[in-house]
Order: sequence, then C-alpha cells, then structure tokens
Amino acid sequence: MSSLVKLSEASVSNVGSVTLTGITSAFNVAVVYYSNVVPATDSADLSFRFTQSGTENSNSNYQQLVSYPRSDRSFITNAGDNLGLAGRDKVGVTGSIHDGSTSGGMGQIYISSAADSAEITYANIETSYVSSGGTQILLGQVSGAVLKETTAVDGIKIFFDSGNITSGDFVMYAIKE
Repeated sequence: MSSLVKLSEASVSNVGSVTLTGITSAFNVAVVYYSNVVPATDSADLSFRFTQSGTENSNSNYQQLVSYPRSDRSFITNAGDNLGLAGRDKVGVTGSIHDGSTSGGMGQIYISSAADSAEITYANIETSYVSSGGTQILLGQVSGAVLKETTAVDGIKIFFDSGNITSGDFVMYAIKE
C-alpha cells in the first residue's frame, strides 16, 4: 500500500522563490501541491527548476510539451520544439497570471526518477489560474517536462519569471510504496 511522506513545505509572502527539497533514493515519486500562488507582477509566468544538492539546475536541458484547456476558445497544444519549449533553462508551470487574483493559481507537479543519477528526471504538471489581461478567464494547463540530464535531483525551486511571489502555499510529499 502506498502512503505520502511530507518532505518539505512553505507558506510564503513577498519572496523571490520557494525551494522544496528532500527527495532521496528511498522514494520513486514525489509530488508538489501548490495553492493561492499570486504574482507581484501582472502577467508573470510561474516556473520551476529542479535542484541538485539544494542548488537549482539552470542548464538549458529542459524540454516541455504543453496543452491548454480554455474556457474562451479551442483547446491549444504545442509540439515542444516548434514553440521553443526544448533547450530551455526552466519549465513553465502557468501562462500569464493575473496579479489581482485573491485565490491565485493552484496545481500539482508529479516528479519521477529524480533521485536516480542514472536516469533523466520527469515531471507531469496540472495547474489552473486566472489569466491576466482584460478578460481574466480561468485557464488550465496540462504539461509534461523532462530534465535531459542523468543526474540526481533532490528538490524543486519555484519562481515567477518576473517579480516576486506575493503569496503562496507549497508542500512536497514523497510517495512511499
């Protein structure tokens, strides 16, 4: 029977980033839950990088596939390479978030093969947020990402591409089998 083991958590206000660590070889999968995440700068995109020994990996070895279920138009998807989502130095978690939202963005990031230095690390991301701009619609984003390096990952650093995190609650669990 599987169970969740809390590895790290943080409730923040007005910080540049949040780092959650604690992934070890004792666990196959970790999951990060986040809620009430609001940017200080309108139209900021929530992003992350994996950490190695607590230090973020900013190499341009991240690749991502994204799909956007939208309430205002047709379903949107990308093919990774054609929209510049290969060879990136971070993974996009959301599109442009509205800074006036009182509930903020929320979602989850499943991380697998992280602590195995012989494997590449994978992430599956599901998120929802209120978009910036005049319409301020609810958007969803479902994506998969990979760090194309065989390295041991011990955590994740979450940040906005511009400005601080006004507020947010973050927790990382390991799934123990």
